[in-house]
Formats: sequence, structure tokens, C-alpha cells
Amino acid sequence: MRPLLLVLMTFCLSGSVCTWQPSGPPCTALFAYGINATVTNALTGDPINNATLTLTEGSYQEVMQLIPTGDYVGAGERAGSYTLTASAPGLQVQTIDNIVVTADECHVQGVHLDVKLQPAP
Repeated sequence: MRPLLLVLMTFCLSGSVCTWQPSGPPCTALFAYGINATVTNALTGDPINNATLTLTEGSYQEVMQLIPTGDYVGAGERAGSYTLTASAPGLQVQTIDNIVVTADECHVQGVHLDVKLQPAP
């Protein structure tokens, strides 16, 4: 019995048979977005569902997607420091800098933005 135990321990130490499981909370299969935004007309408060929201970080660029709840989502499972540019027909372009998305060992920690676009002059 002892020789068998010694052989198993040797394999475990070499990583051939045993696998190490990290400690901490188990991660879920959830796909988390780093940035969630609602866009409204600054004067009327009406939601804007035809806006274009673009996230930029260095050479990375992404157009946020409108989801059925009326929110725009982006930076899926991607931590970073972003610039958001929001535009819509008849409204002024708005830029928001330094939107920081962090992550834990499993997912990004989402940031919610309320973007209020002003009418164009």
C-alpha cells in the first residue's frame, strides 16, 4: 500500500495525474457587460433608441448594442479604461472619458451610465 501511495504522490507533484483546483468562489457561465448605458434626450427625458454609442480604448473600438430593455451594452467581459462617444440624429455628440471597468477573478464589474444628449443648435 505504501509504494502505491508514494507513486501517486510522485505523479501528483509532477502534475501528471492530479489537478489543482483554485480556491475561491466558483465562477458562473454568465457573460457580463462592462458598460451598460441608457440614452435620453436631455430636454424631454425621452429614451433614444437610435443612438450610436462607440467605445474606444487605444486601438480597440466597439459599437455598443441596443438590447430589448432599451439599454446599450458593450465591453463584454473586457476590463479597461474607455472613452464613450454617443451620437443620435438631431442631437449633439457627447464624449465621456475615463470610464473604468474592473474585473474580479470571474467577470467584469459593470458600470452604468446615464447619457443625456442635448439638441443640436
